[in-house]
Formats: sequence, C-alpha cells, structure tokens
Amino acid sequence: SSLLGSVVALLFFLHLRGDLTGLPFDGAAAGMLAADQPLPLAAVLTLLAIVPAVASLATAVALRPRAGRPAPTAPRTEPATPLPVPSGLPWGVALLATGLAVESWAAGGTSRDGGVPLPGGVESGALGGVLGWLLTALGLALAGPGLTHLCGRVLQSAKPGAVRLLAGRGLQEEATRIGRPVGVVCAVASGALASATLYGAGTGTSAAGPLTALGGVLVAGCALATLLSAGVEARRSRASANAALLRLGAPASALRNAAALRAVTLIAVFVPLTWAVATLAAAPLRG
Repeated sequence: SSLLGSVVALLFFLHLRGDLTGLPFDGAAAGMLAADQPLPLAAVLTLLAIVPAVASLATAVALRPRAGRPAPTAPRTEPATPLPVPSGLPWGVALLATGLAVESWAAGGTSRDGGVPLPGGVESGALGGVLGWLLTALGLALAGPGLTHLCGRVLQSAKPGAVRLLAGRGLQEEATRIGRPVGVVCAVASGALASATLYGAGTGTSAAGPLTALGGVLVAGCALATLLSAGVEARRSRASANAALLRLGAPASALRNAAALRAVTLIAVFVPLTWAVATLAAAPLRG
C-alpha cells in the first residue's frame, strides 16, 4: 500500500508538471516543478523507495516475535476496575485556546511586515495563522478522547436503559481509539470551513490554486481514512462482546440502536464544536 501511494504521488507530480495530459490541471504547476528539466531516474527511484522501506521496517519491528509469559497455575479472579479517564482534555482545551489566541494575534500583521504569505493571496498573519491552526488541531486531537469519554458518561446518567448503557459503555471503552481521529477530523473540518469563509467573504483573496486544493483533499482524505480505520477496529474489538450478548438473548436491534446512538452523540457534540472553532478562527481574518 505504501508503494502504491508513492506511485500515485509520482503520477500526480508528473501530471502537474505537464508530462501527463488528458486530465484537469494539466501542467498547472509546470513553473514551480521545473518542467523544463528532466527528472533524474536515480533520485525518483530513491524517493519512491523511502516510504515503503520505512513502512516495511516499522511493520517488521511491530510484528517481531516476543517471548510469551508463562500461564498462571491457578486462575485468579480480579475485581472489576473502572475504565480509565483520558487525561488529555485539560491540555487539549488549553492548546485550543492558545491556538485561537495565536491566530487572532497573527491576524494583526501582514505579509508586508515580513511574514510568509499563504496560498491564494492571504496577507494577514500567514505564518502565525498556520502556527495557530496547528496548535488548534493538536488541541482538538488531545481533547477528543476526553470529550468522547464524557459523552459516554452522560449517556449512562439519569436512569439509562439497556441501549444507553451499551452506547455509553462503548464510548468510554473506545474513547482513546475513536476520540483522537474524531478530533483530527474536526480540526481539518474547522480549517476547511474557516478557509471557505475567508475565500468567500469578499476580502480580496483570490481562489486557492491546484496545489492548495490537492493538499487539502489529501489531508482531509487521510483524516477520514484514519477515522474509518479506527471505527472498523472498534467494531472488531466489540465483536466477541456482541456475540455473547446475542447468545444471552439480547435483540440484534438493541445492538444496532446502541451503535447508532454512539454515532449520533458524537455528531451532536463535535459538529457544533467544529463550527464554533471555525467561526472563531475566521473572525480575525475577516476583519
């Protein structure tokens, strides 16, 4: 899969240089990508091999055989322990507030003051705006598990039924696995909404170029793919528990309703949060 991704990246690179034709944006970045110069074969092969080699090495290290621990002679019954609460929520909120503050501060400067301009002709607080968005994205990623765990706790409050108990317990168990990708998707979505608001607010900013659009699509696609992968892993981890519940006579509709309730709860919490962050991030730039 890493080699396939490298080949696709090479094809996009050649397409933007103008070496491959027949698709939109033929040669759109020919000047930036030195279309008048030939590509060195050795350098291209080296760059294509780096990512697959690193991925293969990391996979081999992660899957190396380990010595197993000896099984205990007698089974021991351990008391049930409460699920651990993710500890990143306060740090995430602090980084989120810091990132928004940095973006507001950076909006007071211009690229003529020595800053680096953003794509599309954005002149206000380019480098500081990027730094603020990175801090905001990191804050959302850190706060995601804590917010997911809190959603599970809220679902289990006030005399819950079986469906709410299953949904809340599932959110608490998968808070770290699901919360971080959800936070990253929220960060990407808030950045996209802020950019759309900025480009459509009549601030004199030109439209984003093909490389900017390609980069945005790549980042959004990676974030969504990570979230989908985490969702599949969470579903597989609950497969044995769901099978046990079905053997005990639980209706399959209850499991489906619990899964739907988990999804609706996350959407109800993170969509307004994403909109609020995007609005706060775009407000200084519109001024």
